[in-house]
Amino acid sequence: MRSYSVHCGGICMTANANEKVPARASILESEAAKAWVRQFGLRDQALAAEMLGNFVFVSRDEFATGLRDQVMLHADSVDGPIGLYAEREMRHRLGVPHRLFKETRGKVKRAYGVGPAPVKATKAYQPEVGSEGIVAQLITDLCRAHPKRFLNHPGPDDIRKKRARAFWVLTDFVGSGKRAHGYLSAAWKVRSVRSWKSYRFLQFGVLAYAMTQEGKDRINCHPCRPFTACVQPCPTIFSAFGSAKADACARLCERYDPVGPDSDSVQGNPALGYGSVGALLAFAHGAPNNTPRIFHKTSKQAKGWIPLFPSRVTAGLPISGFGRSLRPETISARLEALGNTVLAKSPAARGAPVEVKKRYLVLAALSRAHRGDDILAIKTGLSTAEVTQVCLELEGLGWIGKRRVITDAGLGEMRHLRRAAMQREQRADAIAQAVKPPYYPTSLRAPILLSS
Repeated sequence: MRSYSVHCGGICMTANANEKVPARASILESEAAKAWVRQFGLRDQALAAEMLGNFVFVSRDEFATGLRDQVMLHADSVDGPIGLYAEREMRHRLGVPHRLFKETRGKVKRAYGVGPAPVKATKAYQPEVGSEGIVAQLITDLCRAHPKRFLNHPGPDDIRKKRARAFWVLTDFVGSGKRAHGYLSAAWKVRSVRSWKSYRFLQFGVLAYAMTQEGKDRINCHPCRPFTACVQPCPTIFSAFGSAKADACARLCERYDPVGPDSDSVQGNPALGYGSVGALLAFAHGAPNNTPRIFHKTSKQAKGWIPLFPSRVTAGLPISGFGRSLRPETISARLEALGNTVLAKSPAARGAPVEVKKRYLVLAALSRAHRGDDILAIKTGLSTAEVTQVCLELEGLGWIGKRRVITDAGLGEMRHLRRAAMQREQRADAIAQAVKPPYYPTSLRAPILLSS
Protein backbone atom coordinates (compact mmCIF):
# COMPACT_ATOMS: atom_id res chain seq x y z
CA MET A 1 0.00 0.00 0.00
CA ARG A 2 1.31 3.45 -0.90
CA SER A 3 1.89 5.87 1.95
CA TYR A 4 2.05 9.65 2.06
CA SER A 5 4.18 11.66 4.44
CA VAL A 6 3.03 15.24 4.78
CA HIS A 7 4.85 17.98 6.68
CA CYS A 8 2.81 21.08 7.35
CA GLY A 9 1.89 23.37 10.22
CA GLY A 10 4.55 21.86 12.44
CA ILE A 11 3.20 18.32 12.24
CA CYS A 12 4.41 15.26 10.40
CA MET A 13 1.61 12.88 9.45
CA THR A 14 1.86 9.55 7.67
CA ALA A 15 -1.20 7.94 6.14
CA ASN A 16 0.25 4.43 6.37
CA ALA A 17 -0.57 2.92 9.74
CA ASN A 18 2.55 0.72 9.61
CA GLU A 19 5.01 3.62 9.58
CA LYS A 20 6.22 5.57 12.58
CA VAL A 21 7.01 9.21 11.94
CA PRO A 22 8.06 11.77 14.57
CA ALA A 23 5.19 14.16 15.20
CA ARG A 24 4.28 17.01 17.43
CA ALA A 25 1.41 15.35 19.20
CA SER A 26 0.12 11.88 19.84
CA ILE A 27 -3.23 12.82 18.28
CA LEU A 28 -1.71 12.51 14.83
CA GLU A 29 0.07 9.30 15.78
CA SER A 30 -3.09 7.78 17.21
CA GLU A 31 -4.94 4.98 15.51
CA ALA A 32 -8.04 7.17 15.27
CA ALA A 33 -6.20 9.74 13.13
CA LYS A 34 -4.64 7.08 10.92
CA ALA A 35 -7.97 5.32 10.48
CA TRP A 36 -9.60 8.63 9.57
CA VAL A 37 -7.01 9.24 6.83
CA ARG A 38 -7.38 5.70 5.46
CA GLN A 39 -11.05 6.38 4.67
CA PHE A 40 -9.96 8.60 1.78
CA GLY A 41 -8.92 7.32 -1.60
CA LEU A 42 -5.21 6.80 -2.23
CA ARG A 43 -4.97 9.98 -4.30
CA ASP A 44 -6.69 12.04 -1.60
CA GLN A 45 -4.87 10.77 1.48
CA ALA A 46 -1.96 13.20 1.13
CA LEU A 47 -4.25 16.24 1.05
CA ALA A 48 -6.40 14.92 3.90
CA ALA A 49 -3.30 14.34 6.04
CA GLU A 50 -2.08 17.84 5.23
CA MET A 51 -5.39 19.34 6.35
CA LEU A 52 -5.15 17.42 9.60
CA GLY A 53 -1.53 18.53 9.95
CA ASN A 54 -2.62 22.18 9.92
CA PHE A 55 -5.11 21.63 12.74
CA VAL A 56 -4.49 23.53 15.97
CA PHE A 57 -5.29 21.53 19.12
CA VAL A 58 -5.71 23.81 22.17
CA SER A 59 -5.35 22.32 25.65
CA ARG A 60 -7.49 23.35 28.61
CA ASP A 61 -4.59 25.09 30.31
CA GLU A 62 -3.64 26.99 27.17
CA PHE A 63 -7.22 28.14 26.70
CA ALA A 64 -7.74 29.30 30.30
CA THR A 65 -4.33 30.96 30.64
CA GLY A 66 -4.44 32.60 27.22
CA LEU A 67 -7.92 34.09 27.57
CA ARG A 68 -7.25 35.23 31.15
CA ASP A 69 -4.02 36.98 30.11
CA GLN A 70 -5.84 38.62 27.20
CA VAL A 71 -8.45 40.07 29.58
CA MET A 72 -5.83 41.33 32.03
CA LEU A 73 -3.81 42.89 29.21
CA HIS A 74 -6.67 44.99 27.85
CA ALA A 75 -8.15 45.77 31.29
CA ASP A 76 -5.36 48.30 31.90
CA SER A 77 -6.85 50.57 29.22
CA VAL A 78 -10.24 50.88 30.97
CA ASP A 79 -10.72 53.47 33.69
CA GLY A 80 -13.31 51.72 35.84
CA PRO A 81 -14.94 48.33 36.49
CA ILE A 82 -15.48 46.00 33.56
CA GLY A 83 -18.57 43.85 33.06
CA LEU A 84 -17.71 40.38 31.78
CA TYR A 85 -20.29 38.29 29.90
CA ALA A 86 -19.99 34.74 28.59
CA GLU A 87 -21.09 34.56 24.97
CA ARG A 88 -24.02 32.22 24.38
CA GLU A 89 -26.88 31.74 21.97
CA MET A 90 -29.65 34.27 22.61
CA ARG A 91 -33.37 33.66 22.25
CA HIS A 92 -34.73 35.38 19.18
CA ARG A 93 -37.84 35.84 17.12
CA LEU A 94 -37.66 35.92 13.33
CA GLY A 95 -33.92 36.40 13.56
CA VAL A 96 -34.15 39.35 15.97
CA PRO A 97 -32.68 38.61 19.43
CA HIS A 98 -34.59 39.39 22.60
CA ARG A 99 -33.45 42.23 24.84
CA LEU A 100 -30.60 41.38 27.17
CA PHE A 101 -32.03 43.50 30.03
CA LYS A 102 -35.56 44.29 31.19
CA GLU A 103 -37.07 47.73 30.51
CA THR A 104 -39.84 49.74 32.15
CA ARG A 105 -43.14 50.01 30.29
CA GLY A 106 -43.57 53.76 30.59
CA LYS A 107 -43.07 56.31 27.87
CA VAL A 108 -39.48 56.78 28.99
CA LYS A 109 -37.80 53.39 28.83
CA ARG A 110 -35.32 52.58 31.58
CA ALA A 111 -33.35 49.36 31.98
CA TYR A 112 -33.52 47.64 35.36
CA GLY A 113 -32.96 44.35 37.13
CA VAL A 114 -30.20 41.79 37.25
CA GLY A 115 -27.93 40.63 34.49
CA PRO A 116 -28.40 37.67 32.12
CA ALA A 117 -27.78 34.11 33.19
CA PRO A 118 -24.29 32.94 32.17
CA VAL A 119 -25.59 29.56 31.03
CA LYS A 120 -29.10 29.11 29.65
CA ALA A 121 -30.39 26.72 27.03
CA THR A 122 -32.28 28.30 24.15
CA LYS A 123 -34.42 25.17 23.71
CA ALA A 124 -36.21 23.62 26.69
CA TYR A 125 -36.24 20.18 25.05
CA GLN A 126 -32.46 20.33 24.45
CA PRO A 127 -30.78 21.58 27.64
CA GLU A 128 -27.20 21.47 26.36
CA VAL A 129 -24.34 23.51 27.81
CA GLY A 130 -21.59 24.49 25.42
CA SER A 131 -18.31 26.31 25.88
CA GLU A 132 -20.15 29.12 27.70
CA GLY A 133 -19.97 26.97 30.82
CA ILE A 134 -16.16 26.94 30.80
CA VAL A 135 -16.02 30.65 29.95
CA ALA A 136 -18.47 31.43 32.80
CA GLN A 137 -16.19 29.59 35.23
CA LEU A 138 -13.24 31.64 34.00
CA ILE A 139 -15.23 34.85 34.54
CA THR A 140 -16.08 33.74 38.07
CA ASP A 141 -12.40 33.18 38.84
CA LEU A 142 -11.46 36.61 37.46
CA CYS A 143 -14.17 38.36 39.47
CA ARG A 144 -13.17 36.58 42.69
CA ALA A 145 -9.50 37.42 42.19
CA HIS A 146 -10.20 41.06 41.22
CA PRO A 147 -13.60 42.02 42.72
CA LYS A 148 -13.08 45.75 42.20
CA ARG A 149 -11.91 45.35 38.62
CA PHE A 150 -14.41 42.92 37.10
CA LEU A 151 -18.16 42.38 37.43
CA ASN A 152 -19.79 39.00 36.80
CA HIS A 153 -22.63 39.46 34.28
CA PRO A 154 -23.84 42.73 35.82
CA GLY A 155 -27.36 43.97 35.16
CA PRO A 156 -28.44 47.61 34.72
CA ASP A 157 -28.68 48.14 38.48
CA ASP A 158 -25.10 46.99 39.09
CA ILE A 159 -23.81 48.89 36.06
CA ARG A 160 -25.18 52.14 37.50
CA LYS A 161 -24.30 51.41 41.12
CA LYS A 162 -20.71 50.32 40.48
CA ARG A 163 -20.14 52.64 37.52
CA ALA A 164 -19.08 49.98 35.03
CA ARG A 165 -17.20 51.40 32.08
CA ALA A 166 -16.91 48.41 29.77
CA PHE A 167 -19.13 45.63 28.41
CA TRP A 168 -16.95 42.72 27.34
CA VAL A 169 -18.15 39.49 25.76
CA LEU A 170 -15.81 36.54 26.33
CA THR A 171 -15.77 33.36 24.25
CA ASP A 172 -13.48 30.55 23.24
CA PHE A 173 -13.94 30.90 19.49
CA VAL A 174 -15.37 33.33 16.95
CA GLY A 175 -16.02 31.60 13.64
CA SER A 176 -18.68 33.28 11.52
CA GLY A 177 -19.21 35.92 14.23
CA LYS A 178 -23.00 35.42 14.24
CA ARG A 179 -23.39 34.47 17.90
CA ALA A 180 -21.15 37.24 19.26
CA HIS A 181 -22.91 39.73 16.97
CA GLY A 182 -26.29 38.52 18.26
CA TYR A 183 -25.23 38.92 21.89
CA LEU A 184 -24.13 42.49 21.24
CA SER A 185 -27.41 43.15 19.41
CA ALA A 186 -29.39 41.87 22.40
CA ALA A 187 -27.68 44.46 24.57
CA TRP A 188 -27.92 47.16 21.90
CA LYS A 189 -31.74 46.82 21.79
CA VAL A 190 -31.89 48.23 25.33
CA ARG A 191 -32.31 52.01 25.16
CA SER A 192 -30.32 52.64 28.34
CA VAL A 193 -27.36 50.75 26.87
CA ARG A 194 -27.41 52.88 23.74
CA SER A 195 -27.56 55.96 25.94
CA TRP A 196 -24.52 54.84 27.98
CA LYS A 197 -22.60 54.29 24.77
CA SER A 198 -23.69 57.64 23.35
CA TYR A 199 -22.42 59.47 26.44
CA ARG A 200 -19.21 57.40 26.35
CA PHE A 201 -19.92 55.82 29.71
CA LEU A 202 -19.66 52.31 28.30
CA GLN A 203 -17.38 50.71 25.71
CA PHE A 204 -17.88 47.32 24.09
CA GLY A 205 -15.49 44.53 23.25
CA VAL A 206 -15.32 40.88 22.21
CA LEU A 207 -12.38 38.84 23.48
CA ALA A 208 -11.77 35.27 22.28
CA TYR A 209 -9.04 32.71 22.38
CA ALA A 210 -9.23 32.17 18.61
CA MET A 211 -10.93 34.23 15.94
CA THR A 212 -11.27 34.06 12.17
CA GLN A 213 -10.89 37.13 10.02
CA GLU A 214 -14.46 36.71 8.74
CA GLY A 215 -15.87 36.69 12.27
CA LYS A 216 -13.74 39.65 13.26
CA ASP A 217 -14.98 41.70 10.31
CA ARG A 218 -18.60 40.89 11.13
CA ILE A 219 -18.24 41.98 14.75
CA ASN A 220 -16.44 45.18 13.79
CA CYS A 221 -19.45 46.17 11.68
CA HIS A 222 -21.78 46.21 14.70
CA PRO A 223 -23.30 49.64 15.55
CA CYS A 224 -21.80 49.58 19.07
CA ARG A 225 -18.33 49.68 17.47
CA PRO A 226 -16.67 47.07 19.68
CA PHE A 227 -12.99 46.31 19.75
CA THR A 228 -11.88 42.72 19.13
CA ALA A 229 -8.93 40.79 20.52
CA CYS A 230 -7.79 37.17 20.45
CA VAL A 231 -4.92 35.06 21.67
CA GLN A 232 -4.27 33.63 18.23
CA PRO A 233 -5.99 33.76 14.84
CA CYS A 234 -7.80 30.62 13.77
CA PRO A 235 -6.34 28.90 10.70
CA THR A 236 -8.83 27.98 8.00
CA ILE A 237 -8.36 26.13 4.75
CA PHE A 238 -8.33 29.56 3.07
CA SER A 239 -5.67 31.11 5.32
CA ALA A 240 -3.46 28.05 5.89
CA PHE A 241 -3.13 27.17 2.20
CA GLY A 242 -2.66 28.99 -1.06
CA SER A 243 -5.64 29.62 -3.29
CA ALA A 244 -5.10 26.54 -5.47
CA LYS A 245 -4.68 24.12 -2.57
CA ALA A 246 -7.53 25.78 -0.64
CA ASP A 247 -9.85 25.09 -3.57
CA ALA A 248 -8.62 21.50 -3.64
CA CYS A 249 -9.38 21.15 0.09
CA ALA A 250 -12.87 22.56 -0.43
CA ARG A 251 -13.54 20.07 -3.22
CA LEU A 252 -12.22 17.26 -1.02
CA CYS A 253 -14.64 18.23 1.76
CA GLU A 254 -17.49 18.24 -0.75
CA ARG A 255 -16.67 14.83 -2.23
CA TYR A 256 -16.41 13.14 1.16
CA ASP A 257 -19.13 15.14 2.90
CA PRO A 258 -20.85 12.56 5.17
CA VAL A 259 -24.13 14.50 5.28
CA GLY A 260 -24.60 14.94 1.56
CA PRO A 261 -25.04 17.93 -0.77
CA ASP A 262 -28.85 18.12 -0.47
CA SER A 263 -28.99 18.22 3.32
CA ASP A 264 -28.57 21.94 3.78
CA SER A 265 -30.32 24.72 1.91
CA VAL A 266 -28.10 27.54 3.15
CA GLN A 267 -25.92 29.43 0.73
CA GLY A 268 -22.21 28.81 0.55
CA ASN A 269 -20.51 25.49 1.12
CA PRO A 270 -22.01 23.74 4.18
CA ALA A 271 -19.46 20.92 3.83
CA LEU A 272 -16.90 23.36 5.24
CA GLY A 273 -18.90 23.79 8.44
CA TYR A 274 -21.27 26.45 9.68
CA GLY A 275 -20.90 29.65 7.70
CA SER A 276 -18.57 27.89 5.23
CA VAL A 277 -15.69 28.90 7.51
CA GLY A 278 -13.56 25.76 7.16
CA ALA A 279 -11.87 26.24 10.55
CA LEU A 280 -8.90 24.04 11.42
CA LEU A 281 -9.03 24.24 15.20
CA ALA A 282 -10.25 22.09 18.10
CA PHE A 283 -10.24 22.59 21.86
CA ALA A 284 -9.83 19.97 24.55
CA HIS A 285 -13.41 20.77 25.60
CA GLY A 286 -14.82 20.37 22.08
CA ALA A 287 -14.58 21.39 18.44
CA PRO A 288 -16.56 24.28 16.90
CA ASN A 289 -19.22 23.58 14.29
CA ASN A 290 -17.28 25.76 11.85
CA THR A 291 -14.86 22.90 11.13
CA PRO A 292 -15.41 20.86 7.95
CA ARG A 293 -18.04 18.20 8.44
CA ILE A 294 -15.67 15.37 7.50
CA PHE A 295 -14.07 15.92 10.91
CA HIS A 296 -17.18 15.74 13.12
CA LYS A 297 -20.23 14.43 11.22
CA THR A 298 -21.22 10.77 11.00
CA SER A 299 -22.82 9.22 7.95
CA LYS A 300 -26.17 7.47 8.43
CA GLN A 301 -25.24 4.67 6.05
CA ALA A 302 -24.45 1.18 7.32
CA LYS A 303 -20.73 1.47 6.53
CA GLY A 304 -20.60 5.22 6.53
CA TRP A 305 -18.11 7.89 7.44
CA ILE A 306 -16.39 7.75 10.83
CA PRO A 307 -15.31 11.27 11.94
CA LEU A 308 -12.22 12.06 13.96
CA PHE A 309 -14.26 13.68 16.75
CA PRO A 310 -17.90 12.55 16.49
CA SER A 311 -20.51 15.19 17.34
CA ARG A 312 -17.63 17.62 17.94
CA VAL A 313 -16.57 15.76 21.10
CA THR A 314 -12.78 15.66 21.43
CA ALA A 315 -12.69 13.79 24.75
CA GLY A 316 -11.79 10.56 22.93
CA LEU A 317 -8.51 12.00 21.61
CA PRO A 318 -5.27 11.68 23.60
CA ILE A 319 -4.99 14.43 26.20
CA SER A 320 -1.25 14.73 25.65
CA GLY A 321 -1.93 15.68 22.04
CA PHE A 322 -3.48 19.03 22.90
CA GLY A 323 -1.19 22.03 23.16
CA ARG A 324 1.42 23.78 21.09
CA SER A 325 4.93 22.35 20.86
CA LEU A 326 8.32 23.47 19.58
CA ARG A 327 10.07 20.13 19.33
CA PRO A 328 12.85 19.84 16.70
CA GLU A 329 10.52 17.86 14.41
CA THR A 330 7.91 20.58 14.77
CA ILE A 331 10.32 23.36 13.85
CA SER A 332 11.65 21.44 10.87
CA ALA A 333 8.18 20.72 9.54
CA ARG A 334 7.09 24.34 9.83
CA LEU A 335 10.26 25.56 8.14
CA GLU A 336 9.73 23.10 5.30
CA ALA A 337 6.13 24.30 4.94
CA LEU A 338 7.52 27.83 4.57
CA GLY A 339 9.83 26.71 1.76
CA ASN A 340 13.04 26.64 3.85
CA THR A 341 13.97 22.98 3.42
CA VAL A 342 17.71 23.55 3.91
CA LEU A 343 17.13 25.73 6.96
CA ALA A 344 14.90 23.03 8.43
CA LYS A 345 17.87 20.63 8.43
CA SER A 346 20.23 23.11 10.08
CA PRO A 347 21.68 21.80 13.36
CA ALA A 348 21.58 25.34 14.75
CA ALA A 349 17.83 25.56 14.16
CA ARG A 350 17.15 22.11 15.60
CA GLY A 351 19.34 22.39 18.69
CA ALA A 352 18.77 26.04 19.59
CA PRO A 353 16.82 27.20 22.68
CA VAL A 354 13.08 27.70 22.31
CA GLU A 355 13.26 31.49 22.09
CA VAL A 356 15.87 31.27 19.31
CA LYS A 357 13.72 28.76 17.43
CA LYS A 358 10.87 31.25 17.47
CA ARG A 359 13.15 33.83 15.84
CA TYR A 360 14.08 31.43 13.05
CA LEU A 361 10.42 30.62 12.45
CA VAL A 362 9.42 34.27 12.18
CA LEU A 363 12.42 35.03 9.96
CA ALA A 364 11.43 32.21 7.63
CA ALA A 365 7.84 33.50 7.46
CA LEU A 366 9.02 37.06 6.81
CA SER A 367 11.22 35.79 3.98
CA ARG A 368 8.00 34.63 2.29
CA ALA A 369 6.62 38.21 2.39
CA HIS A 370 4.23 37.55 5.31
CA ARG A 371 3.95 40.71 7.43
CA GLY A 372 0.83 40.94 9.64
CA ASP A 373 0.66 39.42 13.13
CA ASP A 374 -2.32 37.23 12.25
CA ILE A 375 -0.83 35.63 9.14
CA LEU A 376 2.56 35.23 10.85
CA ALA A 377 0.86 33.47 13.76
CA ILE A 378 -0.94 31.07 11.40
CA LYS A 379 2.20 30.27 9.41
CA THR A 380 4.48 29.79 12.44
CA GLY A 381 2.03 28.29 14.94
CA LEU A 382 2.85 30.98 17.51
CA SER A 383 0.36 33.24 19.26
CA THR A 384 -0.05 36.85 18.17
CA ALA A 385 1.58 38.03 21.41
CA GLU A 386 4.58 35.78 20.74
CA VAL A 387 4.84 37.05 17.16
CA THR A 388 4.83 40.67 18.35
CA GLN A 389 7.50 39.95 20.97
CA VAL A 390 9.72 38.06 18.53
CA CYS A 391 9.46 40.84 15.94
CA LEU A 392 10.58 43.35 18.58
CA GLU A 393 13.54 41.09 19.39
CA LEU A 394 14.46 40.75 15.71
CA GLU A 395 14.23 44.50 15.27
CA GLY A 396 16.49 44.98 18.29
CA LEU A 397 19.04 42.56 16.79
CA GLY A 398 18.92 44.48 13.53
CA TRP A 399 17.66 41.48 11.58
CA ILE A 400 14.44 43.20 10.41
CA GLY A 401 13.41 46.81 9.88
CA LYS A 402 10.45 48.71 11.29
CA ARG A 403 8.30 47.57 8.37
CA ARG A 404 9.30 43.97 9.06
CA VAL A 405 11.54 43.69 6.02
CA ILE A 406 14.57 41.44 6.52
CA THR A 407 17.80 43.42 6.65
CA ASP A 408 21.22 42.39 5.32
CA ALA A 409 22.13 41.17 8.80
CA GLY A 410 19.02 38.98 8.89
CA LEU A 411 19.74 37.58 5.44
CA GLY A 412 23.30 36.88 6.54
CA GLU A 413 22.04 34.94 9.56
CA MET A 414 19.79 32.80 7.35
CA ARG A 415 22.66 32.18 4.90
CA HIS A 416 24.84 31.08 7.83
CA LEU A 417 22.20 28.59 8.97
CA ARG A 418 21.76 27.21 5.45
CA ARG A 419 25.52 26.93 4.98
CA ALA A 420 25.84 24.97 8.22
CA ALA A 421 23.10 22.60 7.11
CA MET A 422 24.71 22.04 3.70
CA GLN A 423 28.12 21.41 5.27
CA ARG A 424 26.55 18.86 7.58
CA GLU A 425 24.97 17.05 4.63
CA GLN A 426 28.29 17.04 2.78
CA ARG A 427 30.09 15.55 5.79
CA ALA A 428 27.40 12.90 6.10
CA ASP A 429 27.80 12.01 2.40
CA ALA A 430 31.58 11.83 2.77
CA ILE A 431 31.29 9.51 5.74
CA ALA A 432 28.83 7.33 3.86
CA GLN A 433 31.24 7.08 0.94
CA ALA A 434 34.17 6.30 3.25
CA VAL A 435 32.42 3.41 4.93
CA LYS A 436 31.03 2.00 1.70
CA PRO A 437 31.66 -1.78 1.70
CA PRO A 438 33.89 -3.20 -1.02
CA TYR A 439 32.35 -4.75 -4.11
CA TYR A 440 32.01 -8.50 -4.29
CA PRO A 441 30.62 -10.16 -7.41
CA THR A 442 27.54 -12.22 -6.87
CA SER A 443 28.04 -14.47 -9.89
CA LEU A 444 31.07 -15.85 -11.77
CA ARG A 445 31.54 -16.67 -15.41
CA ALA A 446 33.84 -19.12 -17.04
CA PRO A 447 37.32 -17.80 -17.85
CA ILE A 448 38.12 -16.96 -21.45
CA LEU A 449 40.74 -19.30 -22.88
CA LEU A 450 43.29 -17.66 -25.15
CA SER A 451 44.49 -19.71 -28.11
CA SER A 452 48.22 -20.05 -28.46
